Amino acid sequence: MVARILCIAAAALMAFGAVWLWHDPEQLAAYARGTIGVSAPVGPFSERGYWAALTLGLVPAGLFVAAMLRLSSLFGRFGRGRVLEEENAQRLARVGWLLTAMGVATPLARALQSVALTFDNPSGQKQLAITLDPGTFGVLAAGAALVAFGLVLKEAVRLADENQSFV
Repeated sequence: MVARILCIAAAALMAFGAVWLWHDPEQLAAYARGTIGVSAPVGPFSERGYWAALTLGLVPAGLFVAAMLRLSSLFGRFGRGRVLEEENAQRLARVGWLLTAMGVATPLARALQSVALTFDNPSGQKQLAITLDPGTFGVLAAGAALVAFGLVLKEAVRLADENQSFV
């Protein structure tokens, strides 16, 4: 139950954080300079640049929210005693693929956000910033581990079913 609540809280915090970030121009400028890596002058942002960057940022955020909600559902199944089931193996692998997709989408989205947020800057102040951080590699590793654990769980279910047929 605790794991389910934490997953739902993580999803809610991501959604709240996305709204808060894109609602506050000062935080958005700090995000553009720090997280995205824009060194060109930032703000005020053009309307099309703002909406393009917001849309791009929602992709990895949406993948994270989807992964946390699926993980919460999986923990719910575990809590009801439904552990060694092929459905759980598939769900676990899907969570892993969502996190892997987030790990790939995050640096791509940030690079495209840097273009969007500086698109209407004067000539010489437009920028493509490519940033990689340890968190991205952590998400990729976690995603790969969950996909692998999903495959292991699938094999464990198969072996348990096979052993049950001998009895």
